[in-house]
Amino acid sequence: MPIHECAKVPEQIELKYTSNGYIGIFAKRDFIKGEELYSHSLKPMPENSEIILSTPLGEVQIDMRLHGVKQSNGWRDYYGFDSFMNHSCDANSFSICPESENLSFYTNKAAKNIQAGDEITANYLLFDWDCDGHSFDCLCGSPHCYGHIRGFQALDFETQCRLLPEVDEVTLRRFFALNIEKLKENRRRIPVGALGRLEPLFAE
Repeated sequence: MPIHECAKVPEQIELKYTSNGYIGIFAKRDFIKGEELYSHSLKPMPENSEIILSTPLGEVQIDMRLHGVKQSNGWRDYYGFDSFMNHSCDANSFSICPESENLSFYTNKAAKNIQAGDEITANYLLFDWDCDGHSFDCLCGSPHCYGHIRGFQALDFETQCRLLPEVDEVTLRRFFALNIEKLKENRRRIPVGALGRLEPLFAE
């Protein structure tokens, strides 16, 4: 049976259609780099959940395999209105989880100055390990575009290390567990920012 939910969209942002015909999240006012955009909480849901989300654009059926991030054992992280955050390889927002809070609670911040009317985007490579087989061609148009997005695991080792300062904790730990020997061998070549996040894992 479908689960009906109402999207609780913060007043400083709005849902609109992008030029490519997808629903996206857009700023309703200016934000400066580092400023909080909004805070939100995810919740684990079975990946076969049928969710009908009521939005200002009408009712939208959420495909959990496309709009939820895979956990394990058939569960996914569900983000409500934030399910409509589109990918960009040069994203203008990033997420942080306060250490004192439950990991389900997170805050999105501006990675650069954002003007009213701009679409707010996220870099999926920082939190989606393999896109669960749903790879896609990126449409961001950035000169630094990765092209075909297949998740963090598909990047080369050097690029992965470069992105480590920004990846979420789950991705960081998964990468570390799979590459611990390689990381030890290349410790002197790892960027300082990445090494700062890896050192506590080496010490465990």
